[in-house]
Amino acid sequence: MSQDPREEPAATVAVERREGHSWEGVSVAAARYEQDLVPALFEPWADVLVDLADLGPGDRVLDLACGTGVVARAAARRVMPDGHVCGLDVNENMLAIARTIRGDIEWRRTDASRTDLPDASFDAAFCQQGLQFFPDRPAALRELHCVLAPGGRAVVATWCAADDGDAGYGPITEALQRHRPDDHDPIGFIAAIFGLSDGTEVARLAEAAGFDDVCVERRTGTVRFPSAEAWVEAFLGAAPVPSVSSLAPATMAAIIADAASALQPYVDPTGLAFPLHTNIVLCRVHRASF
Repeated sequence: MSQDPREEPAATVAVERREGHSWEGVSVAAARYEQDLVPALFEPWADVLVDLADLGPGDRVLDLACGTGVVARAAARRVMPDGHVCGLDVNENMLAIARTIRGDIEWRRTDASRTDLPDASFDAAFCQQGLQFFPDRPAALRELHCVLAPGGRAVVATWCAADDGDAGYGPITEALQRHRPDDHDPIGFIAAIFGLSDGTEVARLAEAAGFDDVCVERRTGTVRFPSAEAWVEAFLGAAPVPSVSSLAPATMAAIIADAASALQPYVDPTGLAFPLHTNIVLCRVHRASF
């Protein structure tokens, strides 16, 4: 199985709670991802992606790189109980949380490029903010194409850096560089988040994988947190980077304060609000690939 940068180590464990769920034995990063980052970064887009796929009752749906399952859950609300939803991820800690939140969805740990799913077994497929992290993007998209039945549709989203596209992330990168100049892992992780910013490149990859009617658009959303400090702390707390989770408290506090200070232009009386852009690719399968 290919290593995925999102596949965090399981060295640190904790019990975290959200909406009555107990997550015992999962990593701190996975729990904080669901608790702090999903509502702000991913949940606002889940229904947008599901709307684009035009799901209906009884549809069979795949969520590739599902994380803790926010898109799978949005899809399940449209297609179940008669439909079927399957969420795939390499990170067992993420999947453990997904299973706790919604047990009637099928959750599998598997590599994106070798899912072992039957050909033509889904009507719609999603990949929200995962493609840019895959070691083999073309193989993952070919796999996505294979598992879709003729007439199936895929919706893929990748964050897009523009002039202000990494407005909330740039100050964190700069603070890490100042306080941890020899630690390249967290900076590399942030760079990977925007690793498929070019919508033309994403479209080219989808077409090369065999998809038809490939359409790409860039949309903009607003990320909101109660304060700049809350955003920086939430992001660093959920980052799947061992050198960040093991930072000394004083160093972590200094990085948070430094980045939060640089984020003040995006702070108003209601808290922090910064723009974040995403490429959204909608494509279809006209013919079976086998």
